Amino acid sequence: MQQSNFKLLLILLFISTFSSCVVSSYDDPCIISGKVTDSAGKGLPEVLISLKSKLFEDSLKTDAKGNYKINLSEAGIVELVFLKTGYSSKSSNLVLLGGEKKKYDVIMNTLSEDAYFNVEIKEKTVFNTGEIFSIGIHTNVLYELELESKASWISCTKSGSFLNIKCDSNETTDERIALIILKPEGKPNDTITIQQLAGPVLRVIDYTGLKTTSFPQTKPFVTFSREISVVSASSSNQNLQYELSDDKKTINFSNIKFSAFSPMPIKLTVKDSDGIQLSFELDLKLFINTQSLPSHNGQKYIFTNDDKYIWVYTANGYSYTLRRFSSADFKEETPITLTQSANIFYNPYNNSLYVTTYRSFEDRQVSDISIYNAETSAFISKLTIDLNYNTISDMAFSASGYGIMILGNELYYIDSANEHKCGLFSTLSMLYDQHEKSRLIPSHIDMCNNNKTFILYGVDISGATSVYSYNPENRVLRLVFNNGENYEVVTNNFVDVAYCFNENSTKIICMNVVNFKAKILNLPSTGVRNLAVLKADGTDPNILTSNFSLISVDDNSIKNFTHQGDSYYIKSSNDGKLVVLNYKGTIYLYQSEIFTKYYNYIK
Repeated sequence: MQQSNFKLLLILLFISTFSSCVVSSYDDPCIISGKVTDSAGKGLPEVLISLKSKLFEDSLKTDAKGNYKINLSEAGIVELVFLKTGYSSKSSNLVLLGGEKKKYDVIMNTLSEDAYFNVEIKEKTVFNTGEIFSIGIHTNVLYELELESKASWISCTKSGSFLNIKCDSNETTDERIALIILKPEGKPNDTITIQQLAGPVLRVIDYTGLKTTSFPQTKPFVTFSREISVVSASSSNQNLQYELSDDKKTINFSNIKFSAFSPMPIKLTVKDSDGIQLSFELDLKLFINTQSLPSHNGQKYIFTNDDKYIWVYTANGYSYTLRRFSSADFKEETPITLTQSANIFYNPYNNSLYVTTYRSFEDRQVSDISIYNAETSAFISKLTIDLNYNTISDMAFSASGYGIMILGNELYYIDSANEHKCGLFSTLSMLYDQHEKSRLIPSHIDMCNNNKTFILYGVDISGATSVYSYNPENRVLRLVFNNGENYEVVTNNFVDVAYCFNENSTKIICMNVVNFKAKILNLPSTGVRNLAVLKADGTDPNILTSNFSLISVDDNSIKNFTHQGDSYYIKSSNDGKLVVLNYKGTIYLYQSEIFTKYYNYIK
């Protein structure tokens, strides 16, 4: 009896299971229906419903009362998206069984009901030194921003979910406040208040080597924007002696010895008038800037007439370049690339570079002159000089545009103010070697006396030096110096003196080419290879030699600096206020005041 009952139970379970599987068939059609209402329960008509399943995509709209009905051919996962202008969208994924009839009602809020606009920080205080920071803006709506018109010291930019804010330093003695007004769509305006502490900011505004205009102190110095007291001052772990100026803004150092060719790092700790302690690390230096250029062989330095630019001709192998540097910071600007070796000359009349190259023409050599604007590097024109089978070895121009050039054993004039008309300059016998009548003595030409006077000089066969002056206004040529020794000659545009020297002589002869008076400077040992004429406070200039001595033309006093080896090349600007020199392959630009005012602090 018990066995019969058990069999009956198994049969009933099998029938029940079979019946359940038939009712839940995946392929049976399904229905989704419902109503879309607003937040008040009112049906929303014309709501676009997009549906997407594995096998198809479709769309429909709600009726006038917000009702909808969707018939599906089979079960599965269905994605629904509800869209209506002015309302936040809704989306949902529904899972349907075969034959299922699912009820799905939706409530849609207006955009204003769902809008949010949250500002992370609404008040912030910033230091007087200025600051850059970001404030998070969490929102799902667009917004505009507006700054108070008086808040010119602050700027704002939107970037994703952040508002980036930049505050300038406060150089006033008052605190200041800026309001940033935020205007979100559909939401009330919001405000961020920025308060900045009073200034001015304590900062270093000048120090030896920072600016290139002047040296207000005769000692190495550091100047601050506010009154300070000094906590400590050191260099290379050695304490520095210092004095504080009367206005308590400038520190003067009395025990510093500079190298002319490398910066001197110092560390300062000071307190401002508010008692805030700050530390500074600075590099004091004597030079304006430096440039490392190819091998110095072939280099020639030219200052433009206004001393605004310095041109350096470099020849490195088969690479020839004219490089232009600003005298303000000694940074390179537009260079001129040349295709062959050249000689470079300058014309102050038209502020132009005259680049001479040579080529064979028929049975002779001719000189081509390419003219470039010395301020812009722009090419202007090209001339060809074909005179008596010779090429140009030197050339100079006066302020009026009149020029003199050396071609072989003859002097020619070239008038840039008269379409570069050329002709024989002079055949006076005093220009020629008495031992060899056809041999021209002058081999170099330079300018002095504000580009009004030519200096021509050279050496005859016996080794004697002759220096001539020529004034193109009165056309007077004079022999102003003749000496049995072989001398180099240097002059400058701001003087009317030719300085004659050589490395074996213990004297420098200063020959005035206007009044023809001579002055002799005595040297304690052998002479110099090169020199530059520097502007000084006295009547006469100072001379900076290539072995780094400073000689006063006024009283013949000499300041010697510790310096290993000669500078290959040294030259001063037309006004004598700048000097450029090459030392161990690096070109340095200085203000002359460094040597005339700071000589006691140079090693």
